[in-house]
Amino acid sequence: MHPSPSRSSAQPTRAAPVTRRRRRQRLISLAYALGLLLVFMLSLLLLPDDTGLGKLLWGVRVPG
Repeated sequence: MHPSPSRSSAQPTRAAPVTRRRRRQRLISLAYALGLLLVFMLSLLLLPDDTGLGKLLWGVRVPG
């Protein structure tokens, strides 16, 4: 008779794809978060100096 595969031999083959999938999901999530942060930082840099949040960020005082 052929030996039947035990559960312990099946676990390592299934653990590797799960670990790779989790690592890939973390990498994708990190890249997405970094992209959002980059867009936010660029939007702050492109704000007009004399309106809204631009006044607070750049300390521009409107004469008057």
